[in-house]
Amino acid sequence: MELKIYLRILLRKWWIVLPVFLITFTATVVLTFTQAPTYKATATFVIAPTGALENVGSFLGGLEVLSGRTEIANTYAEVAASWAIRREVAEELNLSWDQWKRLSVGSKLRAGTNVMEITVEGSDPVLVRDFANAVGAKTMAYVQELYEVYELRPLDQAGLLASPVGPNRVLYLALGAMLGLALGVGLAFLSEYLQTPLVSVTDLGIFDNETGAYNQRYFRQRLGEEMSRARRNKYPLSLALMNVDQLEVMGTSFSSQVRREALRKVAVFLKQYLREEDVLARLDGTIFAFLLPDMPGDKAKAVIEKLQTRIAWTPLEMEKSGVKLNLSGAAGVAACQYNGTGQDEFLAKANRALQQAEAAGYGKVCLLVEDEDFDDNKS
Repeated sequence: MELKIYLRILLRKWWIVLPVFLITFTATVVLTFTQAPTYKATATFVIAPTGALENVGSFLGGLEVLSGRTEIANTYAEVAASWAIRREVAEELNLSWDQWKRLSVGSKLRAGTNVMEITVEGSDPVLVRDFANAVGAKTMAYVQELYEVYELRPLDQAGLLASPVGPNRVLYLALGAMLGLALGVGLAFLSEYLQTPLVSVTDLGIFDNETGAYNQRYFRQRLGEEMSRARRNKYPLSLALMNVDQLEVMGTSFSSQVRREALRKVAVFLKQYLREEDVLARLDGTIFAFLLPDMPGDKAKAVIEKLQTRIAWTPLEMEKSGVKLNLSGAAGVAACQYNGTGQDEFLAKANRALQQAEAAGYGKVCLLVEDEDFDDNKS
């Protein structure tokens, strides 16, 4: 299923993937075919005891020492790649600084042998060959007096290569294609990720624009989910409706802007005293709904009473108008029963409890359990 989602994203974002791929691949083609070809020449030499050794036993002993003391052969390799040897060869071949600084010279011993390789790389095949052979000759001359019983003997001279060793165009083009595809796919997924939060909020429409609380549609969705969970697991579930519109204060005395600001502040104020799993939504006008999972009716009534008290004792200051309001409200609470009650019936019970609280006066909370009504004055 996830693979299908990814494929749909790529098909939807093809206008990102394709241009990025083409731009990256084209840049790779240009860089690959504009690079100068690289040629490589290798001359080989053998490090061996000299003919100065008196007998076979001495010769064999010299070989044994050479095999056991790798620093002798490594010294020869370091001499071959040294700056001094390269400079002497450049002077001998009458090369300019710009010519010989572009040459790469290296030397190494073949594993398990006394054979040394001198390798030169550059853009001119003839110069590369001549430089490798000249470095070998200079190295032999230099090391003659380093170790009297050992010498550097030529094995194979560097030859002229017809084809370059680099750049590997097939490899570079393959890597360019892979990089372009990876960049395109990555940018497509990044674009989808950055757009998802904005699209989800707009499309789902789960928030009320005026108060910032959840809207009625989302609240009904959550109500159905929580009712199903409560019935399945026999968990308590309570629903409360609160009307915070104090008519004698907000009916005609203040503008609609002040009214909206007050409702938003009430929503923020209420939310901070709720649990993380509780759901606060604006149902209509000045009525807020509270969905309280895992909470029985009597405890829910106590929670709503505390909220009512906090609202009454906390003045709300409107920054834009400078008005301070002391609000109070009425609330009704209904407890969910496991007798097949539906969403509409559950909301209707909570609404009947709210109507009873409003009839009793603002600041009241009424609890309705099944067919029996309990107001805040009853135990």
